[in-house]
Amino acid sequence: MKLTIAFKMSLGLLVMLLLMIVPGAAGVTAARTMRGLTSALADKHDESRAIWTIKVAVIKTSAALGDAVEIGTEGEIATAHFWHSELEARTEHYKNISAGGKAELAQRLETSHLEFNDLYEEVRGKLQARKPVNREEFDERMDKAVKDYTTVLDDLQSEVDKSMESALEEAGRTQTRTLSLVAGFTTAAAILGAALAWGITRSVTRPVRRLVEVADNISMGDLDLPIEVTSRDEIGELQESIERMRVSLKTALERLKKQR
Repeated sequence: MKLTIAFKMSLGLLVMLLLMIVPGAAGVTAARTMRGLTSALADKHDESRAIWTIKVAVIKTSAALGDAVEIGTEGEIATAHFWHSELEARTEHYKNISAGGKAELAQRLETSHLEFNDLYEEVRGKLQARKPVNREEFDERMDKAVKDYTTVLDDLQSEVDKSMESALEEAGRTQTRTLSLVAGFTTAAAILGAALAWGITRSVTRPVRRLVEVADNISMGDLDLPIEVTSRDEIGELQESIERMRVSLKTALERLKKQR
């Protein structure tokens, strides 16, 4: 197979291009991974905010209901109802956006929510019916309900924080792997490019210098030194042509000598 200089250069450029495509593909994959991690972080941020709003609603509802027990006016009962409605809405929102998580925590959240609601409905019903509510008993039961509710919310927040930390660590590892891969292949491409340039230049300049020497010898009448064909490219063709010329000149000179 004839390997021309242009073919050698094209082959070298192709190899360099492949070495550049690999880190490029790795970069695209890393970008997709980073987008996924960014989306996951955004979801976890929303989940964290939802947990915080539930916690606020629990505390506000318990405080408003305590004021309603203490004062007993319609305004205080309405305020407690408002915050309880907010609690229901925020809890439903959290269920819609949460990524599932541990089943045990989900069950604890559901239990705490139901117990808090049961206490709220019981006390609110008594207040609306103008029935007396034992403040000491109410405070004790409400404190326990709020503590249970906020504890499970804190545990949920801890799980969200762990997930966010894990996503950030994975993002860091992905970035490090991508940078290392790009740096490695870029360095390899640079080294290979330099080696190919040196090799192609050497494969051209050395035979050409040799041909110049042979041509000088021929010009001075030295036709005895044969020219070795060292390649199958354009330089090799030039070597073959000059060798044929040398042989032809030598044959012609020998024929002239015989005729004399």
